[in-house]
Amino acid sequence: MHDTEPEFDDLPESLVARLKRTDRALPIVDPRTDRAILDGARRYFVAGRPRRTASMPTLRWALPLAAAAALLVALLFVQPFGPKTSADDVDGSGHVDILDAFALARAQADRDRVDELAARIVSLSSRRSEL
Repeated sequence: MHDTEPEFDDLPESLVARLKRTDRALPIVDPRTDRAILDGARRYFVAGRPRRTASMPTLRWALPLAAAAALLVALLFVQPFGPKTSADDVDGSGHVDILDAFALARAQADRDRVDELAARIVSLSSRRSEL
């Protein structure tokens, strides 16, 4: 405590002297006790951990790499080599159906091409599987 502090101006001198003495009291934990506690904590928490060696791989990247590999495998199984598109798939849906013929007609394409595509889509012949 400092003598220049205004809060002690109206206090009796004996009380100010006692407050100053208690302010200079010794700390509750001395440096030796603090060092003993720190050493004990280090022994307790560090003793159970295995030491890293040069041959032991770090596991810090294991989870992100495993997640990336799983995502890559899932994408390959869902679409093995990308979508197979056809020139007849006008609307880009991945399937050649009557909606492609309608989209081709709206685009004011050659009428013969629209008729031929619509005929192949609705026919019952085996050429339908080639679309």
